[in-house]
Amino acid sequence: MDKYQFRGKFQSSATGVKVTLSLISFKENDVVIIYSPALDISGYGNDELDAKISFEIVLEEFLRYTINKGSFEYELKKMGWKLSGKKSSRKYKQPYLDHLLKNNKYLIDIVREKEFHRINKTVSLPAYA
Repeated sequence: MDKYQFRGKFQSSATGVKVTLSLISFKENDVVIIYSPALDISGYGNDELDAKISFEIVLEEFLRYTINKGSFEYELKKMGWKLSGKKSSRKYKQPYLDHLLKNNKYLIDIVREKEFHRINKTVSLPAYA
């Protein structure tokens, strides 16, 4: 499913890292929504392509904002991510979906009320400097 391959367009002199994100795709009122429970961000559109483009923009802005603010790792930890290794070779692991289901009312609603499918995709995140 190449249509779910996402990339953030950020500029950084640091080397980026790749992580696998679980993404949830579903329809609500004829709008396609792509949601990342691990980052608590979503994109939407009239079709899957529009939703993908929207998600990429939101991902880019999330990365840009948290990196510029200096809160990138703090935000990830707050959302349940596990970080290991030195900053120069940091490894990021998203929280398991069952953990997210305990704490995320929006995700619970999607799982209980919507027809959805889950996609695992590798995305690039910047190395936090």
